[in-house]
Amino acid sequence: MTNDATLEAVPPISVLHREIPALAGINKYQHHQAQCIYVHSGVLAIITEQGRYFIPPKQAIVIPAELSHELLAKTAVKLSIFHFNTEEAKELSTTTQVLVVDSLLSALITESLKISNEYLWQSTDGRLLRLVRDKLAQASKLDTFLPYPKDNRLTNITERLLKHPSLKSDLNFWGKFVNASPRTLSRIFKKETNITYSEWRQRLNIQIAIKHLSLDDSINSIAELLGYESSSAFIYMFRKQMGVSPSQFLKNQY
Repeated sequence: MTNDATLEAVPPISVLHREIPALAGINKYQHHQAQCIYVHSGVLAIITEQGRYFIPPKQAIVIPAELSHELLAKTAVKLSIFHFNTEEAKELSTTTQVLVVDSLLSALITESLKISNEYLWQSTDGRLLRLVRDKLAQASKLDTFLPYPKDNRLTNITERLLKHPSLKSDLNFWGKFVNASPRTLSRIFKKETNITYSEWRQRLNIQIAIKHLSLDDSINSIAELLGYESSSAFIYMFRKQMGVSPSQFLKNQY
């Protein structure tokens, strides 16, 4: 049971640092405070009822208070996890967002590795953490979100694609598989995810590509894994979705 003395001992912004091995994680849980998780290395997945977020190396995710979610290390990861009380979270996003972390914010977060949670709020350490919060509030968004549909017919499709991403089946094929017309599947897919089936496939491919790029897999092997006929076709898709080529994206992370 939490008493008043315990509450007073918790600083307005706290930070802890963790290393998690590949494929380890935490089943559904939630925090009373808003969180920001920064990924120093590796690829992290945050899974909610709405879908799955991938956080690449050197990027971050803001998670609102009380949101039920799962945490899964897609590769071995090193993390810094910030918690913000209600007052300090006011400027942060009230929805789950993956954030682009620039070089200054990355340096500030790295500096936070030296901070003990017994720090004084009005000290240099306290000012550093408030600056981290301010920079997080200003950071631009990175869309690596893969929405999950709810309709049983669609979940039968997406669960198979999550396990076998190289499948090239279109909605005509899936319509026979789930006993629904391609037009019906297309309409429901758009309604439930706000994107088309084709866009969903591309987002899935982006998430898988991010993981394998972080593992230093070759572009050719990633293209083959995802079922592309050539590496150039994969590079074109990646650049269209992310604004940079796979090699440039990888360079930006290190």
